[in-house]
Amino acid sequence: MSLEEIIREFVVNYGMISVFVLVLLEYANFPLPSELVLPLMGIVGVVNGVSFIEILVVSVIAGILGSILNYIIGLYFGPKAVNYITLKFPKTKKSADVAYSWLNKYDNIAVLLSRLVPLARTFISLVAGVVKMKPIAFIGYSAIGITIWNSILIGLGFIFGNNSEVINLILKRYSLAVGVIILLIALVLIAKNKDKIKEKLF
Repeated sequence: MSLEEIIREFVVNYGMISVFVLVLLEYANFPLPSELVLPLMGIVGVVNGVSFIEILVVSVIAGILGSILNYIIGLYFGPKAVNYITLKFPKTKKSADVAYSWLNKYDNIAVLLSRLVPLARTFISLVAGVVKMKPIAFIGYSAIGITIWNSILIGLGFIFGNNSEVINLILKRYSLAVGVIILLIALVLIAKNKDKIKEKLF
């Protein structure tokens, strides 16, 4: 049985409880791809008459709690927690490096931006804990980013139903668009702080 079939069966059998559990685990860095989980919840919502808002609210709460769990791990175990995960799952090292880099360059806004980028969006919680980002700022920026991301993916499930090919195509184009937006934001920030950057470099 494939991962998609297992998740589908879990969601169908346990409804909103499954939404909460799966999203919490995914945001706590368990290997459950939101690109699969969230659209599927939208599909199941249509079939079972559950509203978009209801699924979104539960998913956002679960996402915030999962993120806080990661934040606490990063806060108390520091770089050791990040090193352990990157050694255990080498593919996550790039995401960890990106998370550190963004937090250094863009400060708190990096948490919001990272929520819109696959892999980095869950890993940012650990790194935010490691660098001891203020909890209120972390939760606030996380909530905004999580709401945007979850809204898009759940909405795709509601709109396109079982047409996974269309959903995947939209996600690819979405990822490209997000990359362009982040690049533009980075350029604006660099332009605004060019004097400070020159001082550090020269």
